Amino acid sequence: MDYLEDTQPTTPVSEPAEFVRAEDDDDEPEGPGCLTWALVGVLVVGFAVAIVFMAALAGWTSGQRTAQANATTTQSAAINEQLNRIPGDLASGNLELANARLQFLATLTPGVAGLSDWMQTATAVYQTLQPTATSLPTTTPIPRPTGEPTAEAIPTSGDASGDFDLPALLQEAQAAISVRDWPTAIGDLDAIIAADSSFQTATVRSLISQALNEYALQLFRSGQLAEAVRVTDEAEQYGPLADGLNFERLVAINYLDAVSNIGVNYPRAIQALQEVYRLSPTYLNGQVAQMLFDQYVAYGDALAQSGNQCAAYPQYDGALGVQSSADIAARRDTAFTLCQQGTPTPDPNATPGAQ
Repeated sequence: MDYLEDTQPTTPVSEPAEFVRAEDDDDEPEGPGCLTWALVGVLVVGFAVAIVFMAALAGWTSGQRTAQANATTTQSAAINEQLNRIPGDLASGNLELANARLQFLATLTPGVAGLSDWMQTATAVYQTLQPTATSLPTTTPIPRPTGEPTAEAIPTSGDASGDFDLPALLQEAQAAISVRDWPTAIGDLDAIIAADSSFQTATVRSLISQALNEYALQLFRSGQLAEAVRVTDEAEQYGPLADGLNFERLVAINYLDAVSNIGVNYPRAIQALQEVYRLSPTYLNGQVAQMLFDQYVAYGDALAQSGNQCAAYPQYDGALGVQSSADIAARRDTAFTLCQQGTPTPDPNATPGAQ
């Protein structure tokens, strides 16, 4: 034989069983579909967003109330501080500073309680400081016969403007302007505009612009800064401001800001006084320079007494930049030395910083 034959029995090869796929049982209940789960997810997310939004809104409202309460408390403290300093200003004869405080308080809303009483007191102090006028000899009045004719009131013309005689009011305003009686002119022109804004518009607007600009300058010159700022703002509604008036307003606004913060907020007061000093170094006859110097020194003293010598040093140095003083130079050098040594102990020779 050419080939060896396999003598072992051969296992027959069986075919694999046919795979039969089980048919789906249509009778079994189906679970929630994709659409249902999607709707549930949207609802859950919506509720979560709503809860977060409501919580944020509640927090914001609470924060607003807290901020408003804090702002009210801060303003009340500032008002009380200004009121407490007015008696000292009046007692020392510093009427310009007292007037500036009163003018600032008059701009606050709502009105400051008792402000009118302080204004009357300040006026009385001002009058007592004026030189007494020498009384002139009195003369006996010459009797005049009775029955002299009296001037009759000119009746107003009846027109669409009601009881106002607009031409007569215009003539009165022009007469007041000719004698520089600005409040009367402004009052008449305001009445005309309120009664009939179309009455001789160009003439009325030109006249009231002139009167407001001149009156604002007059108020600035007399030191009534808060009222001058208000009148300047009103004048701006009727045309360009007079030369220099916008500058006067800018300086006055910074000055009033400084006065309102003296003894209350040293950095804010110094910043405002620096701006006034930069714009007009001789403002109020040089009073601003002295005020700036005093605030630098007071702030430096307060910092030195609290042990912060490093922060006190630049305040003393700033004061010396306004005017020279051997005493303040010594305080500056002491603050510098203690700052270099890192000694937190206040300088026992430093004068109190409170004014």
